[in-house]
Amino acid sequence: MPDRRDPFAPLLENGLAALLRDHARAGAATHAVPTGGAPQPVTLYGDGRQRINLGSNNYLGLAGDPRVLDAATAALRQYGSSTSGSRVLNGTTRLHLSLEEELADHYGTEAAVLTSSGINANVALLSTIGSPGDVLLVDAHAHASVHAGAAASRATVSRFRHNDMVSLTQRLERLDDRAGAVIVVDGVYSMTGELAPLADIAALCDRFGARLVVDEAHGLGVLGDGGRGAVEKAGVLHRVDAVTVAFSKSLASVGGAVMTSRAAADGIRASALPYVFSAANDPASVGAALAALRILRAEPGRMARTRENGELLRRALAGAGATPLPGRGAVIAVPTGDEEVTATAWRAAFDDGVYVNAVAYPAVPRGQGVLRLSVMATHTEEQLRTAAEVVAAAVRAARDDLADRAVA
Repeated sequence: MPDRRDPFAPLLENGLAALLRDHARAGAATHAVPTGGAPQPVTLYGDGRQRINLGSNNYLGLAGDPRVLDAATAALRQYGSSTSGSRVLNGTTRLHLSLEEELADHYGTEAAVLTSSGINANVALLSTIGSPGDVLLVDAHAHASVHAGAAASRATVSRFRHNDMVSLTQRLERLDDRAGAVIVVDGVYSMTGELAPLADIAALCDRFGARLVVDEAHGLGVLGDGGRGAVEKAGVLHRVDAVTVAFSKSLASVGGAVMTSRAAADGIRASALPYVFSAANDPASVGAALAALRILRAEPGRMARTRENGELLRRALAGAGATPLPGRGAVIAVPTGDEEVTATAWRAAFDDGVYVNAVAYPAVPRGQGVLRLSVMATHTEEQLRTAAEVVAAAVRAARDDLADRAVA
């Protein structure tokens, strides 16, 4: 047999996978922690313990809402457990069409296109825009699905420094006058809660004749008077050419969508692989998302509570000595820096009854680890204050332990 290189080597020899295996063997794994119940403010975990849950994207607290559960159950009973086909074949139900219509109405766009995940919303859109010679200008910290979708485009991809308008302007100034340009950013950056400077970006779009795409996965249902995200909060919704969202956050479901013009939506339906060749969203998830969207629109107080809880937790963390990174909305990031501190602090908080997300490279730059916390509308003040004390103590103890071992 020829002495071939093993094409599976990038998987079998993956350094991050090896690190995760080591953590699992040592009982220090921070990933894929099993739960035993719905993602509620206090959640049952697989080890039988209940913990304050600050690691869920269930921002509006609707994942266990009886109205959402009833809608999912009704859809399941009427349409079955699977669509068993692509949207372009037999996979479209009246529920799919209703959700697309109501999402488009919510964002004030001509159309919406459902996809099977938030990731696929970005891939479906970005892979189908741009021609050779065009440029997609992508924020360096945008979600991985943004970078994956952009890489699948026929256009050239140019990354600009995170939230750096000088870096973006320089790249725009270097473009060929004939090149099509699309700026792609997250409205809310998922690991830190930072907002994109959308007013400045929209002004650059106007100046250079560029289109604008914004991922609002973490802004939908949280920011803006109507819950349309950072684009609404910044007053630039009218300037955005396409908005992508994920249903797995405020809409208490699974799936995603692109809101854009009717012509662009038709183009996605005709050519995007994640739409044409993927089974349509299962009926239960569509029914749940539709019910959650209607609750979001009918009960603005729920969004207000999410924002209030976010500000409360930020103040409580700062008061306890764990000042978070600047941000708005439901996502809050407590800096830890060193990956060992991140893992140790996560474990201490977990053992003391608070679940958060440990975020390290490659989700954030090396040495810039964070504990990612996220609030729900249904958290109580007592839960958030208790959690802030636990998290702050965990970070402090982890840093002290690392310093002591460095001296020794």
